[in-house]
Amino acid sequence: MNMINDTVKSVIVINAPLKQVWDALTMPEHLNRWYTKNAEIEFRIGGKGYMNHGWGAVSEGIFTEIDAMKRFVLQSLDGDFTTITSLEKVENGIEVSIEYQASFMAEMNKAAKENMLFGTYQFLENLKSVYETGIDIRSNLWKSWIGIVHTTNDGVKGTRVLQVKEGSPSAAAGIKTDDIIMEIDGAEITGYELFERALNKKAVNSTISITIRRNDERLQVNCLVDAYPVPY
Repeated sequence: MNMINDTVKSVIVINAPLKQVWDALTMPEHLNRWYTKNAEIEFRIGGKGYMNHGWGAVSEGIFTEIDAMKRFVLQSLDGDFTTITSLEKVENGIEVSIEYQASFMAEMNKAAKENMLFGTYQFLENLKSVYETGIDIRSNLWKSWIGIVHTTNDGVKGTRVLQVKEGSPSAAAGIKTDDIIMEIDGAEITGYELFERALNKKAVNSTISITIRRNDERLQVNCLVDAYPVPY
């Protein structure tokens, strides 16, 4: 996963035939197997693509470039957001790359970009799971939440709290802006992604122990785990 100014990019390798992976990315009945709740695709240059991703997220655009079995480009209806999907044969299968480009990304904060990348990569992991094992793992995604906005901490391991939602479990636990989360239940947290993965493994309504660094002090707080606020 990469972040460069106005571009974010996720890459994964799928051990499946090229045609099967291409269909998975371009045909609505296949998209619905691993990605969308509902997809309506007119896959041609100038055709429209509508995708309901679940969790309240919807995207719509126009296909502006198609190079069969290699690459296609979907541009948002306002023309300001471009999704470039590329496929390449590699030793272990098909490398799938999804890249987002937009002028406003240069102004997005790091947390928003990390959230976008992590979300895309989780769906790509489901693409890999469905086409390599036949198992759809979407029911395991975005289950748990404590009510913070955070980003990988620069310089020191952990993830830095940027915002604590009023009335959330994190607020009740006493977590504050600029706290650095170092551990969950004794497991080290090195950054944004590891925090999200660790938290999502915790049962809703359970209580977790969070180790934080606040200034030069190391603290431990107990925090209730709530259900993710947006259902699938």
